[in-house]
Amino acid sequence: MASSAQRVIHALEDTKSAVLAQRPPSISKPTLVKTNEDVHLQALQVLAAHIKLLLDVPEHIWKMLEKKKYLSATWLYLLSRVVHRALVREEQDEEAWRNLSIDVPESFPLVQRQWEVVAQFRSQIVHKAVLSLRDFTTSHEETCATLLTLHLLDSRPLSDTLTVLLDQRSKSLHTIFFKNPTPRGSMREIKECILVALQSISQTMRTSRDVFQTRNSQLSLIRATLEFIQTDLIPLTGLPSELQLTTHSLLDSLPSSSHFSTLPQNLTSYKPHVDVNSQFSSLPPTHLDENLSEWFQKSTDALRISCQTWLSYTDSVKIVWSIRNFLRAWLQSSVALEPSEISHLKALFDEVCSEHIVEIWRMGLSNAETAFRDQLTSAVLSLKNESVNHFATADAFPLTHLFDAPSLPTVSQMEDLPLQKYRASLQRQLSGRVSLLDNVLKTLEKCAVALQGDLMQVLRGDDTDTNSIITWLKESYQPDAKRLCTAALDDIEISANTLPNETELDVNALVFVGRVVEELSSSSFVSDMSCDEAVVLGKRLVPLLLAKSLYDTTIDRWREFTVLHVLSQHRIAVPLTDLQYLPCTSPSVNLMQSLLLLAEAIQKLGFSGESMRHNHLADRTVHLFISRLLDLEWEHNKIQTIHDIGFLRKIVELWGPHWDDVCGLLDAKTSRIRDLIGDPDDIPSDERLSRMSADQLARTQTILAAILPYPSVKGASSSSERSVSSDKFAALLPLGVPFPDKDYRAAIEVAKPSSRFALLLVK
Repeated sequence: MASSAQRVIHALEDTKSAVLAQRPPSISKPTLVKTNEDVHLQALQVLAAHIKLLLDVPEHIWKMLEKKKYLSATWLYLLSRVVHRALVREEQDEEAWRNLSIDVPESFPLVQRQWEVVAQFRSQIVHKAVLSLRDFTTSHEETCATLLTLHLLDSRPLSDTLTVLLDQRSKSLHTIFFKNPTPRGSMREIKECILVALQSISQTMRTSRDVFQTRNSQLSLIRATLEFIQTDLIPLTGLPSELQLTTHSLLDSLPSSSHFSTLPQNLTSYKPHVDVNSQFSSLPPTHLDENLSEWFQKSTDALRISCQTWLSYTDSVKIVWSIRNFLRAWLQSSVALEPSEISHLKALFDEVCSEHIVEIWRMGLSNAETAFRDQLTSAVLSLKNESVNHFATADAFPLTHLFDAPSLPTVSQMEDLPLQKYRASLQRQLSGRVSLLDNVLKTLEKCAVALQGDLMQVLRGDDTDTNSIITWLKESYQPDAKRLCTAALDDIEISANTLPNETELDVNALVFVGRVVEELSSSSFVSDMSCDEAVVLGKRLVPLLLAKSLYDTTIDRWREFTVLHVLSQHRIAVPLTDLQYLPCTSPSVNLMQSLLLLAEAIQKLGFSGESMRHNHLADRTVHLFISRLLDLEWEHNKIQTIHDIGFLRKIVELWGPHWDDVCGLLDAKTSRIRDLIGDPDDIPSDERLSRMSADQLARTQTILAAILPYPSVKGASSSSERSVSSDKFAALLPLGVPFPDKDYRAAIEVAKPSSRFALLLVK
């Protein structure tokens, strides 16, 4: 290995010595005169650079169009046109190709064919540049470069380029306006549609001003760029680098820039022709303001129509109001629009949103009106035709409904919502709101609650614009609210007027209609609708008064039917055979049965828990019954009649002094009967009759409670002849505890207890 290494070293040294022994080559001295061969070679190099540029232009323009560098593509196209003219039209005097015996068209037919290919790019550049103006997201520098493309390549004045920009943005807006959210669109989709249109308008206004507007005596962006093209001087305000375009920078950016180093100076310093002092290259400020104002007005008018369409996809006032607040906040922070334009858009959105809110309320009120009419009609028909729904009659009376407990929520449902529903059902049950009645009224009440929720919870604001629009909204829905209240009362009145007083089912339906109007007037519907002042009929009659009138009419018709029905049963009743010869010590069975029927009818209405309503109903009904009873001939047993009149007299005394007319009729009838009786010993004295009647009333006060006043008249239970009632019986027996009497004969028929009665198990 050592010997091999030594041999290599020796070989290298021999090589070095051989190289150093050689003489250096002679260097030729340059000559100052060029030969014809050198000039011809240089001309060919320049010609090659021209042709190379012309051949590469299509590829470079395609790449520039893909990158949306329309001004660079325009500049390169104009440069290639100059190159073509230099090749075929001999515009270079010093280096004319023919002086060098070079006929370019004949020797290089490729030049003309290549130019035909390049010439086609002019229309493509213009077309793509115009289409690119539709994109509102492009920067104002890119837009300025695109507009310069139209100005330089398509020979459009600057005023026309502004028109092209606004026209293309209008087409873009047209596409945006036709984009709709999905059915039952969410708030996000509706916001996105409106926001995209709003951004397109605002960015168009800002870009137009950034490109064309002159501020503080400074040139607009497009004029400054034209000045730079003409002078190569950067304005004092600066110019974006993408707009500082020259032929030299353009050629340097091309991949084959080294091949173009031999191009002549007149090509590398080429500039498109620009006359900044002509009207062709200027835009008056008034022209800009007028065009922008006109475009803004047309665009916002179209935006208004589209917003109405987009908002129609939601029926929630909360969503509409949220969108309105979002858009106002966006406009407040916008720097692309002038203050007057922001105010215009705010007013536009306020108007559109408020109109849609009123429309939502109008549709809700209209649907509630229709649903109420359908529910009322269905309920009345079910009550009139019990065979269709045999549960309807029982469901219509609060007394039956009171003992029908709602189902308890399960353990898995022990959440706030199920418990609230259960609590609400109990409250409706205690208030006498039967399910049939609740189904009719809840359509109106839910509508009113939703409306009140919108007014009190959603529509809030602390600025002047918001407060004014809320005031306008409250005033705008009032006519529709008035129409709903009036229509509901008209439907009730029509239902009541179409019901006859022929059968018990008809009267049940009539009573139900009365309960509807009475419950409606006392529910929260009117207050939630805020109709207490706005809904006025004849400037004096408010719906509450009309509702009360309708209710009184239905109750009067019920009272007339009930009294006639009870009296018809009383007239066909006959004395009991086994009791008719016994001494009379109590009211007759006929009278007690009639009073029980009357009490049952009153109790069936379900007003027992409300003393004021119960007293008013029972007062008028019992008064009518006794007045009509006195007109009948029912003195089959004059002694019995005196006891009956005495018992009625005691009931009349409980009602107070406003029954003096009935008291007079009863006393007159008693006097007439006493005069007709031959043996006065059989007639009980007034004192004894009063005591016996009071005792009978005390014994029957529980079953006749529905026809007695509540609370009882003072003194009715304080008779000294009656045993003193303790405090524990005061509420149950307000007329006192009757005396125990083994010889007491019940005034009503009772079944004798079975021998096995005591053996029955009581659970």
